[in-house]
Amino acid sequence: MAKLEFSSDKKCIQTDPEETILDAALKHDIPHVHACGGNAFCSTCRVLVQEGLDKLPERNDKELALAKQLGLPEEIRLACQTKPQHDLKVRRLVMDKVDEDVILQHGEEGKPRSLGQVKKASVLFVDIADYTAFTEKTPAYDVVHVLNRYFYIAGSIIKKYNGRIIDYYGDGFLAIFGLDDDPKHAGNLISAGFALQDAVDKFDHDIHALVNRDFKIRLGAHTGNVIWGTIGITGMEKEAAIGDTVNFASRIEQANKALNTKFLISEALYRQFDKWCTISGTYEIEAKGKEGTHRVYALDRMLASMPTA
Repeated sequence: MAKLEFSSDKKCIQTDPEETILDAALKHDIPHVHACGGNAFCSTCRVLVQEGLDKLPERNDKELALAKQLGLPEEIRLACQTKPQHDLKVRRLVMDKVDEDVILQHGEEGKPRSLGQVKKASVLFVDIADYTAFTEKTPAYDVVHVLNRYFYIAGSIIKKYNGRIIDYYGDGFLAIFGLDDDPKHAGNLISAGFALQDAVDKFDHDIHALVNRDFKIRLGAHTGNVIWGTIGITGMEKEAAIGDTVNFASRIEQANKALNTKFLISEALYRQFDKWCTISGTYEIEAKGKEGTHRVYALDRMLASMPTA
């Protein structure tokens, strides 16, 4: 017999080697959700293994197939398929009907919603300098035309360097490098940032002739862990990156305006490429939600020999 503790229910029960976590939970009146009837067709019975993961048997074929489909990390197991042989502490992740409905939502292609995962990635925020003045003094048709042209150019560059634009917010966008687990994500971001600046310099010349307005951008970047997953209700869901790394990158980008800089990056990012990039300045900034001051670097140019890793 093994001891099975449900931390979410503050209950500890006994289970035998042939019982699944789900079977043991239901036998002891723990309301463990299992929408597909315990056949590994859904993942509503999922649990987070808090203690004893190293002593669990490997996933069987049915669990492994669903785990691969959803990208489940090792510590998330299907209660309907997992038979603990030793003491185990778990937390139920689907607690009620609302949780169940969220899990069972599907995207436009009918695929299960992706779960939250921690990714090592580099985050780039880009916005347009003096955007309000640009829109107020430019005809509506030209505003939309210019933005579509700009986003097309920017998107092509981000894609070229294996990044992905995951959100637009009026005058700017958020791009993530490393969602594909590419270990070169930091270098790719730096390269993309410089390439984007060069492209916008040419773009500015072309646009100025069209609407007689300057078009400049500001970039801010940081690197670290991000939480990646699907959020939102059916029909309005989207994949999103959240967490401190994303928030800090946003704050860095916003600091450009006060510092009169164009391309600011965090110290964590700069330390990886300080031998391959020149800077025009070093600054200490405060960031909302973070204590103290934080050093950022204004990138000037990239040297030809900069590596991509």
